[in-house]
Amino acid sequence: MLIEARNVRRSYLLGQATIPILRGVDLSVAEGEFISIMGTSGSGKSTLLHILGGLDTPDQGSYVFNGKNMLSLSDGERSWIRTHWIGFVFQTFDLLPQLNVEENISLPFLYNKTTPELKNSQVRNAMDRVGLTHRQ
Repeated sequence: MLIEARNVRRSYLLGQATIPILRGVDLSVAEGEFISIMGTSGSGKSTLLHILGGLDTPDQGSYVFNGKNMLSLSDGERSWIRTHWIGFVFQTFDLLPQLNVEENISLPFLYNKTTPELKNSQVRNAMDRVGLTHRQ
């Protein structure tokens, strides 16, 4: 299994109240498999995806990604996995306003050892594919 999550629980504090969001989620995803995570607003979809992407950790449970225990990895190790294995398309823009378009697109290259020539080529290609070349 590429993703193996067991009994994942996550709660948030709201004032003095603890609000349970994930209540014992079990999930297995094989490499190449496509899944959908659906639910009403506030049901925990984003929380689960943040845990699976290594952006957050559960209060309880286990999570193994590609044979690695994600809960025992450092922030840097989780960042490396996100850079090489996991992609996010956020609902909000999450752009850094002090950077231009090319610099925002180039941010993932900070975590890998891509040559400047390859990075520039891939950034230009990405901008062209989504129609942003005019923003260069």
